[in-house]
Formats: sequence, C-alpha cells, structure tokens
Amino acid sequence: MVEVAYHYFPKIEVLSPIIDQQVLYDLAKEYGTPYFLIDEFTLRSKLRELKDGFKDFSNTVKIAFSMKANFNPSVIKVFISENTLFDITSIGELFFYLKCGGAAENVIYTSVTETKEEFCEVLEKGVRLIVIGSFNGLLNLIDAALEKRVIPSVMIRVNPEVGVKAEVRACYRYGKFGVPFNGPTPDSASNLLRKIINSKNLIFEGFHFHLGSQIENPVCFVNALEKLEAFVLKMRKEFPDLHVRIIDIGGGTPVSYGTPVPSPSEIGSIVTKKLNSMVQNLGDRFTLIVESGRFLSAEACILVSKIINLKVYGGHKFIFVDAGYHLLLDAALLRQEYPQEVVPYEENTDSLKINLAGRLCDTYDIFPLSPASKLSGAEIGKVIVFRNVGAYSIVFNMPFHCQTKPPILMRKMNGEFVLVRKGETIEELFEEEGGNINTET
Repeated sequence: MVEVAYHYFPKIEVLSPIIDQQVLYDLAKEYGTPYFLIDEFTLRSKLRELKDGFKDFSNTVKIAFSMKANFNPSVIKVFISENTLFDITSIGELFFYLKCGGAAENVIYTSVTETKEEFCEVLEKGVRLIVIGSFNGLLNLIDAALEKRVIPSVMIRVNPEVGVKAEVRACYRYGKFGVPFNGPTPDSASNLLRKIINSKNLIFEGFHFHLGSQIENPVCFVNALEKLEAFVLKMRKEFPDLHVRIIDIGGGTPVSYGTPVPSPSEIGSIVTKKLNSMVQNLGDRFTLIVESGRFLSAEACILVSKIINLKVYGGHKFIFVDAGYHLLLDAALLRQEYPQEVVPYEENTDSLKINLAGRLCDTYDIFPLSPASKLSGAEIGKVIVFRNVGAYSIVFNMPFHCQTKPPILMRKMNGEFVLVRKGETIEELFEEEGGNINTET
C-alpha cells in the first residue's frame, strides 16, 4: 500500500466545491470512506444563480426546491433559511420538511397518487397550494377539502405535449404526468378547470408543467407557454373572469457533468421574453415559480472514496474503489458520467484504458467516465473524488451486499466541517432488516 504524504497536497482548483486536499484525507481518517461532503455555500449560491437567471421577468419570481433530489435535513434547513418554496410529492417528504421547521404555506404539494386520505393529511398539516394532475384526484381533493372544512388553492398540472431535448423527458403524448389541454375524457385541463371554477371549495391559482431533467434547449419552455397562453385565451370565452395568478414552469435547469450546458441566465433570457409577453397578452401579473432539485443541490456535494485495488491487463487499467453504484445509482441506471478525480492528481502519458470499478459483485458496477475526469496517478491508498453528486445519489442509497449508509458531512458557511448524518453500522442494518425480531413460534 502506498502511503500518501498528507502535508504535501497543493491547494488547487480541482473540485467543485473547492476543498483543500489535505482536508479530504483528514476527514477520511476520522470518518472512514466512502463519505459524502455537502458545501453550504454552494447550495446558497446556486439558489441565487437560478433566481438571477429570471431577473428580467416583469413580476415576482419564486424558486421551489424539489425535495426528491435530496432530503437530507441539513440541506432542507439551508433552503428553509432562504425562505425558499418547496416542491413536495409525498407525506414522507412533508414530514421531513415540517420536522425541519418549514412553514406549510411555503409548500407546493404535487401528488402522483392523489388519494383522498393523502389530501386530508396534507390539508390537516396546513398545506394550501395543491397541484392536481387527474380528474379523479380533483374529486378526492374536493372531498378532502369538505371534510377538513378548508378552501385550498389549486393549480392544474398540464402536459403541453411539446418536443423536449433533455436527458430525461417528462413531457410527451400519453405521458404519466399531468393532463392534456383538451380531450374526450374527464382527464383534460379544460374539464378540470370547469370543475374547479364551479366548485365553492377550491380557489383556482394557475398552471404547472414539468418538461424534463437536464434540458439542453430552452425553446421547449417557449413552446409550452405558447400552448398554455392559447388555452387560457380559449377558456376565457367560456369564463370571461378567468385569471391566472401563478405559472409554475417546473424544473430542468441542467448541471454540467463535463460537457457544456445552458446556464440559468441563458435559459432565463429566452423564457422570460415569452413570459413577459404573456403578462401583456393575458393582462395578468402572475407569479412565476421555477422549480429545481438537481441544479440547486448537485454541485454542492462530493463523494470521497478510497482506491483499494488495482489491476492491469490487455491494455486496461482497473481502479477499484470502496464505493459502488449503491451510492451513485444513476451511474448504473442512466450511465450518469460523474466527474471523478484522483487526489492528488498526477499527470502521466501511459496509454492504458482506465476502468473505474466499484466494490460490488455486479457487472454494472463500472462508473462511466466524464470528459472532465482525471484518473492519472491512481495508487492504492489514494482517494477519488466524485463531483456533482448532490442530487439523487443520497436518496437512492441502497444496502446491496449489506452495504451500510456512509456518513454525510457539511462544510458550513464559517468553514467548519460538521457531521450531518452518522455512518450506519452493520449492527444497525441487521436490526433494520428485522434481524432482532424473534420469529420462533
């Protein structure tokens, strides 16, 4: 095993966020590897960057954090302190949010199941802004509102059915989410709107859509908004007093994993032009909501893993680390190319093809390499840093091979490193799986 001289590491900008390499080894010595490290400053700066991207919109802009991307309480509390809205889609997420001190009035509740029991619990906890994506769900919300004697505000989740160039598309004909503008069944925006307007127990607020994740071309937002504007003008012939108070354009702001992507300002400059024309054409000074899970959290987190084995044959060099796709499941599911870097990095000119392998006994446990990956100088005992892992990695942790959850640390605004989730022990995993339950009869 190669011993790494801690005090010789230069402070160079190889990480996002930038962490002194000496610190990475000190934390590994104290907490073991692998471990996640979240940077509070990056979370806050990404929030401001996203909001600034839409600064040219003529009315109010609000950002909503999509909790599904990262529900670690330390992350939730940072965004709560920024008075951010929260896009929440389950009772479990709502529990975490409220337990962290969040205010129910800052929740946009977007359910997929849309059961009456779910809506009753959500309304009982004080949530008043609900997104509806089916006619049956709307009927359940009406029943729940009557039972709880409250009058919630409602947004209709539409499926604009526009072309989307993105890593993951969420908008296409006959898609799972939302309803089309018109159609022969009750599940259409026109039918939902009629039911809401004619109900005395609901307040119509506006429309919501989500086009996809890692959107590469913002024109899809413009196309969706054009169809939405035409729909509102059409429905005003039936309901002259129809007004739109909120338009929620969902998420999709991309993160770079080593290749260029449009920035929030590039997306915002295109989308706000259309939004400002809608304000003029509709005569409604609606609030714009921009949601994000990935953009707000991805770059704020790294995964630090130790190199535990090497082998070379057939022109290939295999680097084995003590992490695996149980910690970065998107690497296997979506072939996500997380940028990786050997620390300390040493440039060399060997012609070996690099294979970065996890510790799992599974063929798919090979990490795709990013164009930004730097894996020269790999030696047993060094660490490899996986960047931009703050979205959908921690929430996808799974105990394959009896793997325990690793610790999560946070670098606070004052530079202090604190433990925000302790590492799970094998005894705790055994108990969690029912190992201590007496099954003898």
